Amino acid sequence: MRQATKYNLFIGIDPAFRDNGFAMSIIDKTDNTVLFKMFKNGFLDFCSWFLHDSPADALICVENSNLQNKTFSYYKGNKNEMARISRSVGKNMAISQCVVDLCKTKYKVVDCSPKMKGGKWSAKQYEAVMIQEKHTTSKKTSNQDERDAYKLALIALKKPFLAV
Repeated sequence: MRQATKYNLFIGIDPAFRDNGFAMSIIDKTDNTVLFKMFKNGFLDFCSWFLHDSPADALICVENSNLQNKTFSYYKGNKNEMARISRSVGKNMAISQCVVDLCKTKYKVVDCSPKMKGGKWSAKQYEAVMIQEKHTTSKKTSNQDERDAYKLALIALKKPFLAV
């Protein structure tokens, strides 16, 4: 088994089936930079990156909503709205499991449930963590998907022993 100190790249992936919701964050430990990538065409663009542009070695953390066996019944709405939400959750469970399975063909992966990832960060919380971790990025702003991907990359960095 590899030593955690061997890794210089820590990748967080927040997959989603919806348009423009599939995000990745890469922490480079050699210079403390953070790179963000949004996959506009979702899983297809991710597969292209994986096959052609992914690094030779990295530790990856993927939010896998398939690990959370929960029915999201706290939504209020009519029967059609509940069915739509249920379909969306199912799509995200499927795509996140596909991402985990693909990544495991090349990398050690931390398979992270939404509960393990924890709550959403506001823009201010994200900025505070970036400062605390001494990370820099060329992006002036972030969206929620990017902040979630960064949070996942931090889990890979701080908890490499969870990788399989």
